[in-house]
Amino acid sequence: MSTDFESTGLDLTTLTLCDYANVREGMINIVSGGITRIAVRGEFPAQVEAYIAMSIYVQPHRVGEDHTGHVVLRFPDTMEEIARIDFGFNVNADRNPGEGLFFPLAIPMRGIAFPHVGQVDVSVTLNNQPAGLVSFWLSEAPTVA
Repeated sequence: MSTDFESTGLDLTTLTLCDYANVREGMINIVSGGITRIAVRGEFPAQVEAYIAMSIYVQPHRVGEDHTGHVVLRFPDTMEEIARIDFGFNVNADRNPGEGLFFPLAIPMRGIAFPHVGQVDVSVTLNNQPAGLVSFWLSEAPTVA
């Protein structure tokens, strides 16, 4: 997480993996957040039924500007990239003097093909600056006899 608000004007206040997330009326709704392990049934490549949920605080002096973000999923031991998600955003609304705004985002991971088991890092950059990272272990679910 960036601590130099002067240079970026953005702060990733929430970053978690969860069973489900959506954005409604400017708020992020997170169900079963804090996932650190995901077990997959079947063969690889596999998809997972989980979401990346995040909330970005835009400092008052950066409200109304265009911003960019990138989410990269990779295996940290080999740096093999699994997926890259690029997004842009611009928040603006009626607000009090000096008030910043939040930009919530829910990204479903079901369309991502994970090639094999292992630790997966989910890293976020905002305006080309590192903003946050979460990791989870992807494994094969035990077979049921």
